Amino acid sequence: MDRGSEFQDLVRKYLDSLYNYALVLTRQVEAAEDLLQESLVRAYDGFHTFDRAQSFKPWIFTIIRNAQIDRQRRQRVRPSEEPLGRDEEVEPVVSMESPLCSIPLAPEDILVRRETVEQVREAIRRLPPLLREVVELRDIEGLAYREIAAIVSRPIGTVMSRLYRGRNLLRTYLVELPQRPGEKGVGVRSDGL
Repeated sequence: MDRGSEFQDLVRKYLDSLYNYALVLTRQVEAAEDLLQESLVRAYDGFHTFDRAQSFKPWIFTIIRNAQIDRQRRQRVRPSEEPLGRDEEVEPVVSMESPLCSIPLAPEDILVRRETVEQVREAIRRLPPLLREVVELRDIEGLAYREIAAIVSRPIGTVMSRLYRGRNLLRTYLVELPQRPGEKGVGVRSDGL
């Protein structure tokens, strides 16, 4: 398989995740699309340096994050002091292969599930950018601590701390959400999954 075909296959496999991560960083649909396009060009140009023994997803997430930092620097924003993006309402892409789409449900179950998913999305949007990014990479994308540490250029301990704080804040936000009479807040698993 030639380099171009291999790159296309990998991008196609992870495209929803790549786009969602760009949305986490930019918080704007148009900016996310631009960031993803710029990042894919960078990734293709540097694909010859990609170590096939490593996972593609953390490698390209690092490129996306670095491209966003470069974009912010060009806009004269200091990434270490300012959020990675603006907080606008955007919907992440849910792949048809997602567990959320794979189980046929009764109409009542679909409504409850949609409300629950929207509550979790709303709570994640409220997280501070640095915590939101780590929660997204670990709990949504399923990356390992070591991979996240490489992407955000921080020690594993910092990643674990941010994830812990992000999950706790997320749990607090979910308990605070308006509820129907007699309902309890939506729970968040704290077992690392």
